[in-house]
Amino acid sequence: MKRTVFITVILLSLLTVFGFVSCQRGGGAQQGSEIHIGAAICSEGAYALVGVPYGNFYKAYVDYINQAPEYKDILKGRTIRATIYDDKGDGAAGKTYIEKLINDDNVFSLVGILGTWNVVAAKYELETSGIPAVYFGTGTSAQMFEPASGSQRYMMGVQPLYKTEGRLMYLRAITYFQNVKSIGVVFSTADDGLSLKAGIEAQSALDNRPEGVKPAIVYQPIGSSDAASIGPQITAVQNCDVIIAAGNQAYFKAIYAAAYANSIARPRPMITTYVNISPTNIPTEAINSGAAEIYGAAWVVYYEKPGSSAEADRRLKDYAEYCKIVDWDTRYIPASEKEAYKVNAYSMSSYIAVRTFLVGIERLNASGKPLNAENFLEAMESQRVPVAISGGVNYAGGNRIGLDSLAFSKYQRPAPGRSAADGTFVEADPMASIDELIAKLGR
Repeated sequence: MKRTVFITVILLSLLTVFGFVSCQRGGGAQQGSEIHIGAAICSEGAYALVGVPYGNFYKAYVDYINQAPEYKDILKGRTIRATIYDDKGDGAAGKTYIEKLINDDNVFSLVGILGTWNVVAAKYELETSGIPAVYFGTGTSAQMFEPASGSQRYMMGVQPLYKTEGRLMYLRAITYFQNVKSIGVVFSTADDGLSLKAGIEAQSALDNRPEGVKPAIVYQPIGSSDAASIGPQITAVQNCDVIIAAGNQAYFKAIYAAAYANSIARPRPMITTYVNISPTNIPTEAINSGAAEIYGAAWVVYYEKPGSSAEADRRLKDYAEYCKIVDWDTRYIPASEKEAYKVNAYSMSSYIAVRTFLVGIERLNASGKPLNAENFLEAMESQRVPVAISGGVNYAGGNRIGLDSLAFSKYQRPAPGRSAADGTFVEADPMASIDELIAKLGR
């Protein structure tokens, strides 16, 4: 029986590179009874749809942590104080606020900074400040290091990174589908598409199977999100067995629509990035007869059969706590929206961000070592970090490629007469890591 799969989606933004201001500061010990964290999270502007639920749950969760009995042993007498600035979805403003959090507010850690616009604009500060930065609400490769060294190690991403996901896209194409001889990769020339393409290229290069078994890859760049204008370019991949749509929401919709308009490409199964795996992002053409099946990664899974595995039980427990906090809060989450929040991908992301940070705090307090940046980093790198409602991430040895274990989901069309947004996603294949998928090829 298919299980419904819910995934966390984070919108990514324009990638204008802003000027950097050099200002290094090493992370010091956190004094007193507070652990001060901070983030730039938009509550206004073009990305408020993401930032409002993300920020509202973030603040509600901090309130809950500070009064819930189950967190007392984790905090050891301390409380969490959160400073959040509204960058309005603007990277220049976000960079200014991130500098303020580091240099003026003296936060112990940056937790859950939202948006590509901020991570790209403040990359220098994040890389050199010596302040732990845990979880970024973006898949940009600006937070990726293979491996990290020096102060780069303080950047600890969680959310799947595009290059890593590109590797998984290639592996899913050749392990899930049968007799794949060719893969068409239509990629945007923005950061998202180029990073996904880089991951596909990297994994293909590692595929040492003989010619004729290893699939050929046709790469087709697109610089427009207008379906009509990219229609002629789709012909380059129309005969491929599988098409990978390597681009964010607008690009994906254009690629899918252009492929649907091409009678040869139309039925080819399409794999896209996890940021598109939400019913609200599904193109209208997808519900039509003969339309291609849509597949993609799922990294936050909270509907599983109890007892199916220890990891599944952990994820169910995490999700139960998340819902408990939604019901508990009276300050930030409107009563009329509580049920919507329980399936809101964006608010779940801030839960994951703060929970991941608390893993380091709990480990550090258990060690008896002083609460400072160096000891926090050591605690986070000491062993694999379980990620709430998800898999895990390994920071050991400077590894900074984000999650490398994702489920594979498939869009399920709604009943006749309903819109594409009324569809859902079901599990096509369970959560698997890069190594596990590679192992399948040897069977």
